[in-house]
Amino acid sequence: MIFSHILSGSILAGTGVGVFWHFFQRVSLFNRLLWGFFLLTVSLAALIGIFHYADNKSLEPLHRSMVVLSDSLGVICAVVGVWGLLNRRSYSLMTFVTTMLFGLFTFIMLLLPEVRVFTPIVPSLAILVLMLLAVFSLLQRNKRGLWIVLAAMMMGLATKAESFESFIHPTDFYHYASALALWFFGKAAER
Repeated sequence: MIFSHILSGSILAGTGVGVFWHFFQRVSLFNRLLWGFFLLTVSLAALIGIFHYADNKSLEPLHRSMVVLSDSLGVICAVVGVWGLLNRRSYSLMTFVTTMLFGLFTFIMLLLPEVRVFTPIVPSLAILVLMLLAVFSLLQRNKRGLWIVLAAMMMGLATKAESFESFIHPTDFYHYASALALWFFGKAAER
């Protein structure tokens, strides 16, 4: 049992659910569903991780799959959600379904042994796209872009958790940085 991982995972899971509950209640239905899939896949991966770190080794494959789901479907939903948030667009059912199908296709492809090596590229590419969207938004004097920049920076730092190993365990750093990124996304959605 690794108590620090359980604590940081609990904070990440709680932050994801809390941010969704607090900040995304006034967002249109399909936009809210996209944000929900992003925030709740991250929270579910953290929740399964809590049980995994509590010495339930049988959950390791499920935990790994949930992390891949949040890093594929979740981040694709986040990119589309950010686009709608920054451009004040309400999505239709067609946009929602297309995003979900593309995210699920990406998830399934990343589960294949030949493609698994590309798993870290998807969230990194999503972070880059988020940063570009935020910078263009800031050029248009949209204040929400600042929160997206901060969220993308924290997501980027979370992917480099091993670099901070001398200060904090990489798993804990990843959880805390991701929780902060989720909170920044929520602040971007705040009116």
